[in-house]
Amino acid sequence: MSAALTGAALAAPASTLGGAWKGKLDGFYELDAKFTVQGNSVTGVLRFAKMDFPLRGIWDNAKNLVTFKYTYAKEIHTVKATLRGSTLTGFDISPKGKQTAVSLTRVTTAGAYVMTGTVRDEKGNPIAGVEVFADHTAYYDMNAVGKTDAQGRYTITLAHQPGTWNAGAYLRGEAGGQPFEVRLSPDNDTPFDGSKGAVRDFTYKASTGATGKVYTTVAHSAVELDYETLEFTFTPDGPNAAGSTAPFNRKFVMGSGVPDIPLGRYRVSATQVLNGVRQQLLLSSRLQKNEATSVLAEFTDDSHYGKTLELFLKNP
Repeated sequence: MSAALTGAALAAPASTLGGAWKGKLDGFYELDAKFTVQGNSVTGVLRFAKMDFPLRGIWDNAKNLVTFKYTYAKEIHTVKATLRGSTLTGFDISPKGKQTAVSLTRVTTAGAYVMTGTVRDEKGNPIAGVEVFADHTAYYDMNAVGKTDAQGRYTITLAHQPGTWNAGAYLRGEAGGQPFEVRLSPDNDTPFDGSKGAVRDFTYKASTGATGKVYTTVAHSAVELDYETLEFTFTPDGPNAAGSTAPFNRKFVMGSGVPDIPLGRYRVSATQVLNGVRQQLLLSSRLQKNEATSVLAEFTDDSHYGKTLELFLKNP
């Protein structure tokens, strides 16, 4: 089974809900929670107003949604909250239907000379197998390296040396049969004192991560193109670097071609409006030399432009 992130695949079955959380109820009241997840069953304790309330519910990993119930003043309340990164946001719903905002943030701590944290995608899914590192800002070639586990978590032990450290990470994967590497920056990129340790989380944003640029070339000098109306449809031939197989459209950008396309192999078509008429163009690529209204194309390495996908265009 192919995946966009081979060797750093999204670990969807693993729940990131378990553990301690801290936040607010109605934006004002202090709220604490502790969740234990077994399969899709959730148990734990909700604490506010200096009282503990046992909870029980369901974790929907596909939707990153937790739904649980607890009893307050002899009334059963329902909480529904969605997990995004390190935050849970949702509502506390009373028996009469009144909704009160709930927001929680994961409680993560780091000890002296320890860097810890998580790596997730934009939807909050953990990413396993990401190489995370800490570099000392003063000592040359002093660093520490670790990898994320199935829940996207890592812990790195630092050298007992005075001074500060910077955090970074590399996500490596495969899209369209081609390997790629993305340098990740932490959500908080402030250098930290090693003697105090730090929590450094990372978020992989596919839209700005493993992307390349599409360039167009006319098949011969007689080709007529209206670049202002030139538009491409990209249909991934298997999951792209964003983990998607859904088709999408992009317009040509003067001076830039078609930028920021997630890496992968695609079936591409193109249209333009010429003399007031919508026209389906003929294309060819380095992968498919024969001209057609839809061609298979993939990114290649260019020493100057990086990852590029080249298309040759012709009027029908």
